[in-house]
Amino acid sequence: MLHIVRAEGMKRRDMRMMDDIGVPSAVLMERAALETARAVMEMLSEAGGHCGKESRVLVLCGSGNNGGDGFACARILTLKGISCAVYPAGNPDHMTEECGRQYRIVRKMGIPVTDRVNPAEYGLIVDALFGIGISRDISGRYADLIGQVNDSGVPVVAVDIPSGVDADTGQVRGCAIRARRTVTMQLLKPGLLLYPGASYAGRVTCAEIGVEDIPDERPLLALERKDLRAWIPPRNPAGNKSDFGRVLIVGGSRNMAGAACLAALSALRSGCGMVRVLTDECNREIVQSVLPEALLSTWTSAEDAQSRLAEAAAWADVIAAGPGLGKSEAAQTMVRWLLTEAEHPLVLDADALNLTAASMLPLLEAHRGPVIVTPHMGEMARLTGVAVSQLKLHPFDAASAFADRYGAVCVMKDARTVTAVPGGPLYLNLSGNDGMAGAGSGDVLTGVTAALLARGTDPAGAGALGAFLHGLAGDSAAEKHGRSGMMASDIAEAMKDLRI
Repeated sequence: MLHIVRAEGMKRRDMRMMDDIGVPSAVLMERAALETARAVMEMLSEAGGHCGKESRVLVLCGSGNNGGDGFACARILTLKGISCAVYPAGNPDHMTEECGRQYRIVRKMGIPVTDRVNPAEYGLIVDALFGIGISRDISGRYADLIGQVNDSGVPVVAVDIPSGVDADTGQVRGCAIRARRTVTMQLLKPGLLLYPGASYAGRVTCAEIGVEDIPDERPLLALERKDLRAWIPPRNPAGNKSDFGRVLIVGGSRNMAGAACLAALSALRSGCGMVRVLTDECNREIVQSVLPEALLSTWTSAEDAQSRLAEAAAWADVIAAGPGLGKSEAAQTMVRWLLTEAEHPLVLDADALNLTAASMLPLLEAHRGPVIVTPHMGEMARLTGVAVSQLKLHPFDAASAFADRYGAVCVMKDARTVTAVPGGPLYLNLSGNDGMAGAGSGDVLTGVTAALLARGTDPAGAGALGAFLHGLAGDSAAEKHGRSGMMASDIAEAMKDLRI
């Protein structure tokens, strides 16, 4: 499990080490500089730079402790025989105590200090201008400097975070360095993982500098492959189909049968024992032709939809509703019944969420059983009344606020999906790729998540695990079909490659 920390949390950890434990800040700075220098030397080695400008390094240093890391890095590289120059971009009179100390050391060692930047003279640039504490947009001469570096095409190693990227949101504060590699200290920062910041960070490595981890009030975590064994209940080798769970998919209106089929297929590929599709009668032949492994129930009118749902629900262990469901009177009746009468674990997506947003949010808040909602940004905007732009800017706050208010696990889908557990941790999903940004991908996630619940995964974990597995399957599909050519059905079929 990866631990991710926001800027305030990292500062709190640093201060605890220095003020409470007594580790001098110079020690932490030295460790940070050593790890940055190591990355620089690796990049120079990979590039084959041994002489001339290819092995010359320019270190851009600000006035804060991030700049101090840069000055110390220049010293270490010089001692390793690498030709370095430093550019103190800030006013030396405004340097922090540690930054000023490192700057004076550089001067005493005779390391060249330049008052101009010509990137073409160097083979690599170290960005130590601004760290994770940036709080305003970059403009003026700093913006000009960053533009000059980006335009040069010279590879950049960023210290902790590319200058100009907000450490908490990934937003660009006016402009930002485009790094080839980022060495972040101790723990990953959200801004390195959320877009657009992730596009500026390049290859990210996390450097151990000796800062003790401490609990956050609301931890921000990311699943890794090594977590799967502990998170997925083992299969019983003597089990039968009922032992692996029964999933009911409620969806598929006229001309929208495919969404229900994709959800059902992905549930089966994710290891549940049985799937039943409850859909409009007009979809009977389509569902039975496309997915003969699934059981089938149908409704013919708004009048019989509720009774058909009640019959199918009596059979199910888990109910997933919404893929292709539409907004008909029958759909409204069924979603209302699920929120008021069903005590099953529910997965609500697509039109089930749109109908809930329109008139049934109080019913969601009062629902007695566990609920996982899987909105994309547009659906989340309808559920919350918050603009998509604001949701993207503050995804952790938005997801956690919704989860806490309605008591539902909230899987807010985007390029980086955020899962919030009511009163519990947040999860940032790091699997997946842009090939998954296509019709039907969310229906696949619905089926995967429902199958995990049916197999016995705790609802608090099924949302985050479903998003992670969905992304892994998407990565597998991209390897086979390419990101541009893959389809949602490829993601569903790729679930079997995960062998869960």
